[in-house]
Amino acid sequence: MTRVKDRSDEHVLILGAGYTGTVLAQRLAFRGTPVIGTTRDEQQASVIRTRGARPLMWSSDDLAPLKQFRGRVCAVVSSIPPKMRDDDGYDDPHERLCDFFGNWNLQGLVYISSTSVYGDQGGAVTTEQSPCTPDSPRGAARVAIEKTVLSATTLRPMVIRPAGIYGPGRSQLHRIASGRYRVVGEGDAYTNRIHVRDLTSLIDAALTRGESGATYLASDERPSTPREVADHVVARYGLPAPPVMPVDEAKVRLSRNVVAMYLASKRLDATATFKALGVKPRFPTFVQGLEAIWQREEAEIKALVAAR
Repeated sequence: MTRVKDRSDEHVLILGAGYTGTVLAQRLAFRGTPVIGTTRDEQQASVIRTRGARPLMWSSDDLAPLKQFRGRVCAVVSSIPPKMRDDDGYDDPHERLCDFFGNWNLQGLVYISSTSVYGDQGGAVTTEQSPCTPDSPRGAARVAIEKTVLSATTLRPMVIRPAGIYGPGRSQLHRIASGRYRVVGEGDAYTNRIHVRDLTSLIDAALTRGESGATYLASDERPSTPREVADHVVARYGLPAPPVMPVDEAKVRLSRNVVAMYLASKRLDATATFKALGVKPRFPTFVQGLEAIWQREEAEIKALVAAR
């Protein structure tokens, strides 16, 4: 069932238009859908504008600036992450947002969650239907937010859980080249990733063909270990090998959320989501995705190595 129609008076509102949000904004704006993207950063507002969208300086603490768009917004995409506190609790605006948008007659609200909701699955195949057993404070917060969003049935809510997002300007190539990529322990936990272009294709499809109350999974077709990715990048592109951090050291130096991200092992299978939303991945594995980035950004990536 079509939900979003491309009409000049029906905007898509992207709350927290960061890396993924600006790529989505550009995709929608290119075909004529008007887009509003919120941010708290002036520089990011300029990026949103260059993507063909209208930037809105906005903090989730104050919903008043959004009132002007009532009657002009047909769908909302939220990528606002939970704000974690030192006590492992979190602050989140989605309960207030769901109440706020309750009578806007939206055609859909898509919440961009995370695969951290699954926790460590011991390398098992994990799908949209797998139980959520988060092993980090951030993962637990995501589970709670998903429940809040999906309970707001009048908004026709949907959840998309993306794996590690990469793409132009932000990838394993950039992290390894700049020395920010590390292998923790043996680097043998199965991890997953999704190119930002494929993720935004899924979000777009959810807005137009998604089912109210559905939970979707965004991941490519090749779960792989950090060691496998690093070895491929070093061998194929000649970048310096990343450092190895022992697990015991990681548990001391890194936060619980980051340690869980490195050590949790699961093999995501998003076949059902791609089929349900009628999307074919453009970058089915990290090999194709990284190659496309290298072809366009080789000079910039080599410059990161030189600057170390």
